[in-house]
Amino acid sequence: MNTAKNKPARQFNIDDDQKTMADFVTEFTSSDIAREFVELGYRGIGHAISRKDFQERKHRAELILQSRRQGPIPTISDSLTVTEPFAKALASREEANRTTRLLTIIFIRDRNNIGHEISAYIDYAYRLKLEDFTQFFIGQNKLIPLTTDLSYYNWDTHMCTSNDTNNFHLLPDVNGIRFRCEHDRKIVYVDPESKHYGDGTTRTKNY
Repeated sequence: MNTAKNKPARQFNIDDDQKTMADFVTEFTSSDIAREFVELGYRGIGHAISRKDFQERKHRAELILQSRRQGPIPTISDSLTVTEPFAKALASREEANRTTRLLTIIFIRDRNNIGHEISAYIDYAYRLKLEDFTQFFIGQNKLIPLTTDLSYYNWDTHMCTSNDTNNFHLLPDVNGIRFRCEHDRKIVYVDPESKHYGDGTTRTKNY
């Protein structure tokens, strides 16, 4: 049990939302765009989406295809010596999150610089776009919860914030927090007591 006098060990959970192949795709003029749309998780059978949603996903597929034609996205960790287990876990997911082939939600519970216990659910792909992870990968800096993350909570002041990103939308629930992936519309269940993490979602624990 953790107390105010004893700093808790940093707790990490990693939930990965793996996009799956679709059953059916239509209304495309380019087979390449159709392939990208499929990889974004659209299911033509039993999964109805609005025309607006369809156009948004089609546009995203076009952007991904365009970025791939422009060349590979730089991966910071490839040129670094990463030794810390948690950093290695994220380094192994860096390239996939930068290209959004895989989307990762990180849960961290730690203490801030004034001793308050804080926690957050973090959109890894979103953070990668905003921050330079070099110092984290080489063990010089910690990955800390921020009020701009998907969900942030200060256990001492009871301050709570929530934010949507282009990857995930927060779905409040009486049984806990859920997130909807904005690319394939699947639900990610982050409740630590849940036995089901969501369709195509895996969980990894790092302590």
